[in-house]
Amino acid sequence: MDLHDWMIFFATVLGVSFIPGPSTLVAFAHGANYGWGRSAYTAFGNCTASILQAAAASAGLGLVIASSAVLFAAIKYVGAAYLVYTGIRMWRSAADQMSLQPADREPRATPRKLFAEGFTVALSNPKAIAFFTALFPQFLSSTGNSWAELSTMVGLVGLGAFAVAWSYGGLGAWVHGLQLSKAFMSRLYKTTGGLFVASGIGLAVSRN
Repeated sequence: MDLHDWMIFFATVLGVSFIPGPSTLVAFAHGANYGWGRSAYTAFGNCTASILQAAAASAGLGLVIASSAVLFAAIKYVGAAYLVYTGIRMWRSAADQMSLQPADREPRATPRKLFAEGFTVALSNPKAIAFFTALFPQFLSSTGNSWAELSTMVGLVGLGAFAVAWSYGGLGAWVHGLQLSKAFMSRLYKTTGGLFVASGIGLAVSRN
């Protein structure tokens, strides 16, 4: 591919990634609750999961999952259950976890925990593999080194996933920095939890 095609590919990946979803919501919540710097661990988790999904698509696993209704359904329902669980946990802990000052942010979340939540939420969507399986062939050149191009695509997917997730973490930290009332922040956190539950239910009832 030439530079123009690479730019279109990366813009496509960024555009899709910026659409609000479970991965961006958890990054936003972590940014608001723990600060922009610590939300980088969440972004790394999201990045790692996205790279694995893109690599799976490159290796042809997307075709396997797409052709196996049982396997796809299993991944889908496990992911949906985790999203609902995460949403309920956010809702129930909203009053305790949102505070006014940055110094008062919840200190108990370790980098491992932030990474794990970002990773698990991103990995819980099996449709990402199907998306990459459909996207990658559109940009492969017939005369180039397909493995080199696929490797570059996977790297750009990871870069885009990290950039978008950390941007949402920064947005969350900015909202927290406005020093809005604790009641407002609690409602915001509950809304985020509610969106997680809705995403999980939506994933569970979707037909494809």
